[in-house]
Amino acid sequence: MASVADRHRSAELSGAARGRAPGWACWAVPGAVTLGICLWRIGTPTYWRDESVSVVVGHSGVGGIGDFTSHIDAVHRLYYLLIDLVTVFGTGEAVTRAPSAVAAALAAVGIAVLGWRLHSARAGLYGGLVYGLLPITSRYGQEVRQYALVSAGAVLAAYLLLRALEDPRPRVGWYAAYAGAMGLMGWFHLYALFLVPAHGLTVALWNGDGRLRRLAYWGSATLVAVLAVVPLVLAARGQEGTQVSWLSRPGAGALYDFGVLIAGGGVVLAVLVAAVAVGLLGRGHRDAVALVAPWLLVPVAVAWTISQAHPVYHPRYVLYCVCAFALLAGMGLATAGEWLPGRRAWAAPAAATVALACLAVAVLPDQAAMRRPRSRPDDLRGLATVLRQNARPGDAVVYLPADRRVFATAYADAFARLDAAPLHDHGGDLPTPRFKAALAGRSRIWVVEIPPPGHRYRTPVPLHNRTALQRDPRFHTVQKWSFGGVLLTLFQRNGKST
Repeated sequence: MASVADRHRSAELSGAARGRAPGWACWAVPGAVTLGICLWRIGTPTYWRDESVSVVVGHSGVGGIGDFTSHIDAVHRLYYLLIDLVTVFGTGEAVTRAPSAVAAALAAVGIAVLGWRLHSARAGLYGGLVYGLLPITSRYGQEVRQYALVSAGAVLAAYLLLRALEDPRPRVGWYAAYAGAMGLMGWFHLYALFLVPAHGLTVALWNGDGRLRRLAYWGSATLVAVLAVVPLVLAARGQEGTQVSWLSRPGAGALYDFGVLIAGGGVVLAVLVAAVAVGLLGRGHRDAVALVAPWLLVPVAVAWTISQAHPVYHPRYVLYCVCAFALLAGMGLATAGEWLPGRRAWAAPAAATVALACLAVAVLPDQAAMRRPRSRPDDLRGLATVLRQNARPGDAVVYLPADRRVFATAYADAFARLDAAPLHDHGGDLPTPRFKAALAGRSRIWVVEIPPPGHRYRTPVPLHNRTALQRDPRFHTVQKWSFGGVLLTLFQRNGKST
């Protein structure tokens, strides 16, 4: 059986003989399509709480990022530093979400290149297009969070590993670049390191001689990458109670739910799984399966298994596995085309085009739904609108709990007229006796409540302060608003006009 490297060199020679570089369109088209889809109405959905943290902390400067991540969110520090650079151009939705859209497009490009090297130009083209059309790609390609960037990093790491394994004489350069990519991914998100056992399995299964030597080179590169991330691991370990304590143990149905999240529906999922199965079973592509199958399955299996004792699983934490899913689906479409009667030159691309068009039509309702103004879990734009219309200079505001203020204040101008100092203790929750005393000098108080997941407050002080204000006979409730998981209440002193 010919190795991937031998087949690829033959393809290169064939392309050179035709006087052109083979496969250039197979990556350009998916990249452009994915970028276009991710930019479509990218600024329309409101920010929600996770994005608010990214925008507020990322816009606070290097010093502010350092202070914030010293006690929470150390795992996101590198991403916040990136957003610090991005917000030089503004804090609007389209600006801050743009890096994720670009990262999604780069991931599609990388998937296409991998498909070409592992299988064929058509497999790369189809895989990149499938990735761009998936609803989950748009969801996180329009998110001020790092998950799309980690996906692009996973594709890059897979490409570098492939190039290292293709060479019969291991080159330090490819493994060094691979170590750098894995280390960088780990700094963007620790759970990207669930790829390590997947890549170890790939190296062990790779076709050809010198398996022990390949494992030694890969092991050394991986050790360097992991050691580079150790400082982040230590910092994150001390913050574990605030980072993943809200997660619950996933059941067997979580894997199906992840599949539906990827595809947008059960029927589409079934069709794509069939394409993935064809990609896995296609003959003559053992090394392709050795690279992509562990990438798809192992990180999810590791996260799910660990979560039975210590919950760490969430679909977005293993989002980079979707790239492998799309790549295998592309390989399946290309393989199915080879099975068509007579193998006519026009039949395979025509059938694949029809399949991709059907996919686009099937997922269009989901794509449109996630671009509605209030499609996110929290409507922070609606919250900001109410404050802009009703807040008065000198009105007080209290955030409950105080340390979650960043989860609601992405639209900073809406809070400009509010005074947060009197009812907080240097940005923290004011002890209840002092909170009661501080109410004396206030006429109107806005309460912005951002309950932590599962209402697991670290201290009872925020709840006690809320109760104290509700029971204070000097104040009455003017109005309450709900914006997803964020609650807004206006209290006014009795006898004051509204």
